Order: sequence, then structure tokens, then C-alpha cells
Amino acid sequence: MNEHIKVGAFFGLGLLTIMVTIFLLGSNKSIFSTSLRIHSYFDAAQGLSNGAVVSLAGVRVGNVENIEFDENKNLVRIEYFIQSTYQKKIKTDSTVDIRTQGALGDKYLYITPGRGTETISDNSEIKGEYGNDFLSILSKRGSESEKIFDAISDLQILLKSIVKDNKIPHLIQKLDKTADNLQDTTAQLKQATANNRIEKSMTRLDSILEKVDNGQGTLGALINDRSVHNRLKTILGAGEKQQQMKSILKSSVE
Repeated sequence: MNEHIKVGAFFGLGLLTIMVTIFLLGSNKSIFSTSLRIHSYFDAAQGLSNGAVVSLAGVRVGNVENIEFDENKNLVRIEYFIQSTYQKKIKTDSTVDIRTQGALGDKYLYITPGRGTETISDNSEIKGEYGNDFLSILSKRGSESEKIFDAISDLQILLKSIVKDNKIPHLIQKLDKTADNLQDTTAQLKQATANNRIEKSMTRLDSILEKVDNGQGTLGALINDRSVHNRLKTILGAGEKQQQMKSILKSSVE
């Protein structure tokens, strides 16, 4: 009978040891190391649960222990443990915020190391940063976020309409035709540029205008020589006709 009691006691002690070990490992506490109890305040802690990971610049350093609402500050108080081996890395001006990781959107605490010289101590507070999470930012943007979702919805409706009416082959055909026309136009421009036709034409036109301006050639002489203009008037009889009109007016007056 005594042997059965000893075996039962030994079995119970072993089972208790296993349970304590599992509990400590589940809460990310080491049997042979100490931890710091830290707390922070947030305006909301939706999605964060006990046992969530506490990360220091991407390194896992602890776990969340308790989440409760502080009636005095009207904020959510989060208590968590940090392994004492990382105490020197966390300064009193450090900050912590709630972030999302993974495809399932698990929440965790992310500590940003400060630049001060004084390190945190047990039962101290790290300033909590509110609303740095992507979903929190979207929820706070209000109407601006709604515009983004409206644009996505409109795009979805447009794509459904295109697929429903089987317009994709027609659009592809139009795009191919437009691309071919653009390619032909580009080839023609390249050919004209390669032959220097445009440049040669502009050079010739500039040369002709320069000669005309300098009085060279028949057109240049007509534009720049006043005597040529007078001679043309004489040849056309403009002076004689003027004298005849004066004689007629004079005789009418007499």
C-alpha cells in the first residue's frame, strides 16, 4: 500500500512539474531567467489577446500577460513581460504600438528602441503610440478611405461589364490596330528624318527669304526698290489718267 502511495505521489509530482513547465513555456517565460513587467496604454486593443508576441525592433522579447480597461484614464491598459536580457536595449523614451502580422492579421506589440541613455526598470511604463496600424489609419481617414473603396468598386463593376458583354476580344483587336497605325506613323517619321527632307526644305525656305530681304532676284527688287514701283505706275498709265481727271474737273467748274 505504501508503495502505491509513493508511486502515486511521484506520478503526481511529475505531472505537476510538466504542467508548470508547459505553462511557463506557453507564456514565454524561462525558468532560469527573470522578466520585467511593463505596461502601456492605448485607445483601443482590438484583435490583441493574452499571450500575443512582444517584439523589439523585430526580435521577439516577450508576451502580453493582461489586457484591461482603465476607468481612471479611460484607456486600455496592457501589461506584458519582457526578458531581462533585453533591458539594456529598451530606453525610457522608447515607444510601443500595436501592429498586424501575417496573412491572418495577428496582432502583436512592436517596441521601437529609444535614443536615450536611461533604461527601463521593472513595473515601468512605455509610451503607447495610437493608430499606427494600417487598418486603424484607414478607419480614421473617414471619407477619404471611402473614396478608395468606391473607386475599387467602380473598377470591379467596369471589369464585370467588359467580361459580361465579351468586349475583351474587341478591345484587343482595337488595341492591335492602333498599335499598327502608330508603328506605321513612327516608321514614316523615321524615314523622313533619315532623308533630311524636312531639314532641307526649311534650309531652302530660309535661304529664299534671306535673298528676298536682301533685294536679290526679281521679287527682292520689286519689294525693296521704290523706283520699280513708280515705273510700273507710269507704264500702267496711272499718271496720265490722273491728269485727265484733273482737266475734266477744271472744265466742269468753269
